[in-house]
Amino acid sequence: MNRLLDWIKNVLVRFRKAGFGIFFIKNLFLLPDFFTDNDLNIFSKMKVAFTFLITLFYFMSSIDLMPEFLFGSLGFIDDLLILIWAIGLINEELLNYKMLLQNSPKSKIIEDVNWEIKDDM
Repeated sequence: MNRLLDWIKNVLVRFRKAGFGIFFIKNLFLLPDFFTDNDLNIFSKMKVAFTFLITLFYFMSSIDLMPEFLFGSLGFIDDLLILIWAIGLINEELLNYKMLLQNSPKSKIIEDVNWEIKDDM
């Protein structure tokens, strides 16, 4: 029982740190760059993809930790916790990627700029 409560606590802490709402939606636009960036660790990409697939499978399958037909509306608590876990994990990886982009030396390079030096004389 303590492990379950610790897991729920960790999920809720991740929910609080994840910056849900507009910040999460804004970070979702980083997903194409996230998956196509060759400099990014493959494990981060796999973590996000695996989290998305597990969450999708959980919601699509008939397997449920707390079935709604037994627990009534309390059966949606596990669905909510899985969703919070997935959003928190994905957003955490996207925030790490965002920080990596900001601290990267490539972010300071301006490409495709034509310039010339003119002498005043």
